[in-house]
Amino acid sequence: MVLGAAAAGVLVRSARTIKQTRAIVDLRAPQPATVAPPKVTAVVPARNESDVLGDCLRSITAQTHGEQGEELLRAVVVDDGSTDGTGRIAREVAAEDPRVKTVRVDGPPQGWGGKVHAMHVGVEASGPPEAGEWLLFLDADTVAAPDLISRLLATAEAVDADLVSTPGGPPPERSASWPVLMPPGLQLIGENASPDGRGPKAFAIGHCILVRRSHYEKVGGWAAFAAIRNEDVAIATAVRDHGGTTRTVDGLDHLSTSGMDPFKEGWASFRKSFVAGTKGSAPLLASIALGQVVASVAAPLAVAVGGRRRPLLTAVGLLGWTGQTAAHACNARYMRANPELAPLAPVAGSLFGVLLFDGAVRAWRGRDQWKGRSSEF
Repeated sequence: MVLGAAAAGVLVRSARTIKQTRAIVDLRAPQPATVAPPKVTAVVPARNESDVLGDCLRSITAQTHGEQGEELLRAVVVDDGSTDGTGRIAREVAAEDPRVKTVRVDGPPQGWGGKVHAMHVGVEASGPPEAGEWLLFLDADTVAAPDLISRLLATAEAVDADLVSTPGGPPPERSASWPVLMPPGLQLIGENASPDGRGPKAFAIGHCILVRRSHYEKVGGWAAFAAIRNEDVAIATAVRDHGGTTRTVDGLDHLSTSGMDPFKEGWASFRKSFVAGTKGSAPLLASIALGQVVASVAAPLAVAVGGRRRPLLTAVGLLGWTGQTAAHACNARYMRANPELAPLAPVAGSLFGVLLFDGAVRAWRGRDQWKGRSSEF
C-alpha cells in the first residue's frame, strides 16, 4: 500500500515538472527597432578563471548589440582574489577594447558571499544608473553567441519581463554531468522555484541574468543578498515581489558553459547550490536526499514487487516510471542532455540523492568549499 502510494506520488511530481518545463519561454529573434536600443552593462565575476575568461569576455565584446554604437555596451570584469592569470587576461582584453573595465578585489568582507560581492563591486564600478539601462550578469565560464544580448532584450520586451535568465548549454565535449545530474537537479530546483515566477520562488540561473537596472536598484541591489548563497533565485524572487515580472528562457543554443565539466566539477557545483539553498543545514539536506532516493526507486520497485500477482501495484509502478521518464526527458531536452536516456531516470535520480547526502555530510563537518573558500551561513 505504501509502495503504491509512493509510486503514485512520483506520477504527480512528474506531471508538475512537465508543466513547469513548458512554462519556459523561447528565446526571441530581434525585431526592427522602433526606439533607440537600451544600454547594457555586463558584469563578469571571476575567481581563478584563467582557462575560460578570455573566451567569455571576447564573446561579450563581439555582441551585435554593441554594433549600433559603442556606448550601448560595456563590460566590467571583477577579479575576485584570483591566484592564477585571471587578472592578467582581464587586463589584456581591456587593452584590446576600451568598453571593458577591470576591477580587483581581494575577497568579500564579513557577511558577504564571494560571487555576490564581486557582482556588487562590478555594478558600483560601472557608474551611476542610466535611464532604460539593463544589467547582464554572466559567469566567467560561459561563452555567448554574438546575438545573445539582442535576443535576451527582444524576449524581455516580447513577454514584458523585467528579469530574464537562461542556463548555459553544454560544451561540445560534455561530461556525464549533463545527462545524469542535470535533469534531476533541474527538477528539484523547479519544485520550489517557478520559471514564470508564479511559484513560492521565482526561478533564475546564475549563468546568465539580464535585469532592468531600475528593478535591480529597487530591490536593493546585490547588497540586499549579501549573505545569501543562492543569489540567483533570491534576486528573481525579490524582483517579482517588488512588482516586476521574471521569466526563465531557453537560450541554451546561444550560451554555453564549461562549469559542469568534468563530472566532478558538475557534482561539486550542484552540491554547492543545494548546500546554499538549505543554508548549510545537514539535517534538511539529509531529509531531501532520502526523499529523492525514495521517490526515484518507488516506481521501479513497485513494478518489481507487483509482478504478475499484484497487477494493480505493477500498473501504478509502470505509470509512475512512465511519468519519471517523461519528466526526465523534458528537462533533458531543455538542457540539451541526451533525452533518449530518460528511461534510466530512477538511476539518475538516485545518484542525485547520493549527491545530496554528500552535501549533508560536508555541511555537518563544515568542509563545504567553493573555489577555495568555505561556505559560511
